[in-house]
Amino acid sequence: MQQAVQHIQGLVDHVEDNLSEDINIPQLADSFHVSSWHFQRLFKALVGDTVGGYVRGRRLTEAARLLSHTHLGIIDIAFSVGFGSHEAFTRSFKAYFGQSPADFRKNRPVVILNEKPLLSTKLVRHLASEIKHVPTITTVPAQIIVGIPTAIPSPFATDEIICESLGPLWRTLLKRQAEIKDQQPTAFYAITASPSGNFTEDTLNFIAGIPVGSADSVPEGMVVHTFPEQLVAMFDVAVLDKDTVLKTINYIYGYWLPNSPYVRGSGSDYELFDEYEGFINPDSGSRYIIPIVPK
Repeated sequence: MQQAVQHIQGLVDHVEDNLSEDINIPQLADSFHVSSWHFQRLFKALVGDTVGGYVRGRRLTEAARLLSHTHLGIIDIAFSVGFGSHEAFTRSFKAYFGQSPADFRKNRPVVILNEKPLLSTKLVRHLASEIKHVPTITTVPAQIIVGIPTAIPSPFATDEIICESLGPLWRTLLKRQAEIKDQQPTAFYAITASPSGNFTEDTLNFIAGIPVGSADSVPEGMVVHTFPEQLVAMFDVAVLDKDTVLKTINYIYGYWLPNSPYVRGSGSDYELFDEYEGFINPDSGSRYIIPIVPK
């Protein structure tokens, strides 16, 4: 675990010294000997932000410092922190600080510029302080899921919270549930899938689905997603809200997985609701499930 912390800290230090460089996530993941998906989860759990969000924030923070304490031209500052155009820089800066670079320099607002994070094993263990998850390790049989797909922004490309926006999708599934043939005992699956399989896309596929015995007849507008027989870790999510789910995910990838005798397997993570009540009642829970293999 300490090695992972040191590696991420090395990346953080490298970003600080090379703000204008592009970050190659697959290459970084290869240096960790993990998938891009696992690397980005680990980074977010340790640093508190996505790789892209962290780099963007650090670039804009350095730009604010240069605007306040130097006489460099705005376009020169933009290029020095990795933006390719004045327009892109101004747009991002305004979204981050609430005013344009020119206004920021003129007004010199009092803002607290974020410092780079200093990581430690103590910080990682803090992720687990409020969550005492002991997962169920089990082999689940092959499963076929039929459901309604939609595109969602990758959690590694944006900080946008998409939970609330998926309500209409679930309501549509419930209205059309009777169209799905050969349903298994009622359960509902929230699946996030990557077209490439490595979760490096800006947009991922989300499927609200129901398990079936076969997929011989798929209703119009629905898709099939299959899970092979696989070893999984199941984590109970006690309360269904975005904060609890995100804390659980950060716990899994930032603390449990690096300290476990497993590594993440291939395939999709998914959230499992055993009954309809589970995803409409915030006081109800779910299970968050990841594929694993022994180290």
